Amino acid sequence: MVILLLLAFILIGRDVAASEPDATLMAGAAAYTITPVDAAGKLWEEPYRDVNHNGRYDAPDPGWPDRPSDPFDDTNGNGKWDGPYLAGFHHKESYYTATGVHDPLWARALIIQHGQTRVGFLALDLIGLFYTQVEEIRLSVADLNIDHLVVASTHTHGGPDSLGLWGPNRLTDGKDPRFIQHILKQSESALREASQRLAPARITFVSTEPIRQFGHLINDLRDPIVIDSNVVVMAVDHEKGGAISTVVNWTPHPETLGGAASLITSDFPHYIRQGIEKGGFTVNGKRWKGRGGTTLYFSGAVGGLLSTLRLTVKDEVGDIIPQRSWDLSRRIGEIVAASVLQGLNDREEAPIRKIGIARRRFFIPLENPLFKFLIARGIIQRGTYTNGSLAGLEGEDLFTEVGLVSFYSDHLVAQLVTIPGELFPEIAIGGYLGDGATCWQVSQRKLKLHPEGRERIAAANPGTPTEPVIKEAMRAKYKFIIGLGNDELGYIVPANDFVPPVLEPTPRYGTDRCGDSDHYEESMSVGPKAAPLISDAVIQLLRQEHAK
Repeated sequence: MVILLLLAFILIGRDVAASEPDATLMAGAAAYTITPVDAAGKLWEEPYRDVNHNGRYDAPDPGWPDRPSDPFDDTNGNGKWDGPYLAGFHHKESYYTATGVHDPLWARALIIQHGQTRVGFLALDLIGLFYTQVEEIRLSVADLNIDHLVVASTHTHGGPDSLGLWGPNRLTDGKDPRFIQHILKQSESALREASQRLAPARITFVSTEPIRQFGHLINDLRDPIVIDSNVVVMAVDHEKGGAISTVVNWTPHPETLGGAASLITSDFPHYIRQGIEKGGFTVNGKRWKGRGGTTLYFSGAVGGLLSTLRLTVKDEVGDIIPQRSWDLSRRIGEIVAASVLQGLNDREEAPIRKIGIARRRFFIPLENPLFKFLIARGIIQRGTYTNGSLAGLEGEDLFTEVGLVSFYSDHLVAQLVTIPGELFPEIAIGGYLGDGATCWQVSQRKLKLHPEGRERIAAANPGTPTEPVIKEAMRAKYKFIIGLGNDELGYIVPANDFVPPVLEPTPRYGTDRCGDSDHYEESMSVGPKAAPLISDAVIQLLRQEHAK
């Protein structure tokens, strides 16, 4: 019944909207925690008996049937133990569930209204959220008359599993149903409160770069070395002064701790938001003051693989901060927060006279056999389709969307594109691998990040067309790419470098014509057709908007 209601909502939802030039601009923001803890701060988990006294729940493993497991109280009757399995890494330490909370996870909402047109933004501290749950959130606030709602995950690797991929083994769903329902409820509450707080507002934009003298803040772990370090910011203020919200769009994976910590965290986005809102930190010899309001953080083109791992970053006195540490997470976040606050001194003042909204919904072939298996087993919980019709758990396609929000003054000022997954930076800003026969070279750009400096420069599939570069097609001065927007389809890999995993005789990553087996991302992608289809859908939206 829920799927039918969601499908009906999809079919009747407005695809295009535009506000009237002389309308009043209104905005409101709110934040609700989604951390899975009770009133006393204790993590949610079903009771169990710790047979081997190792301080964690040990699940039965189908691959090791003789290994002992802990008996548990199945309070919700779903046949598995539910607790905070950590997402984003296959943990090899003495834990794979969270043992506490370092900083809270959030559902942060912003609603902007111009005349009768409303657009909403919801940033969730999650590894990702599928389209099915996004549509549930949209349906829950349908009475708010939001013409287009962007729901995007920050992609923190320090939160509980919200997709099902990080249970104790490949055959066990890692999601806690209570946590998923908590996300949906708190998201609805944040959006409703943001709607209640609507007040006359003004919007300004800035594009800046992180302060550089303390080291590189983004690493690229897969060739080619392509890094979009730009921080794009939308400042939403009360008409007569005072912050309502700050929207920050930046690119790396929030994974600074790697698999080395068992505390729940949103990683560096926590320090970005805290720094912008409250200040009280020192960067570049200056004690920064916050600007108040509610800060929303959105990840950009994180794929392929932009990361905060393996970085050399210095503190205020020039000492190198240890990797995989809370100090490094804090330092990265505070440097970005300082860069945003500094950049806002030169923001562009341009009264918003129109907001354009458009989205394009389409099917993508489901070609990854692992994803097919996990959907068929009910571990990944989303509908599939065949020939445009719902096909239960064994269909050929997935349904998804891309979106575009455009802000106009007397000209096009800013564009926000939503991407349903982890976009490779080449598709965002260019720099694709070439078709030449030479596979490797030592490059200065890689030497800055990796001591050996050896970079692959040849594509795996020469002759395969490259996707249009999205930011080149965007005509606004301020260009936001919101990754994991309204869906999580995994990595969106350029077709010319897509090498599928090898399944027999044992599963492993594919090896390309240069002998490079660094093709992990393909194992977590729906397939090679995703990038061409998604980029084409975005380009079509941009062309339609530009033709108006």
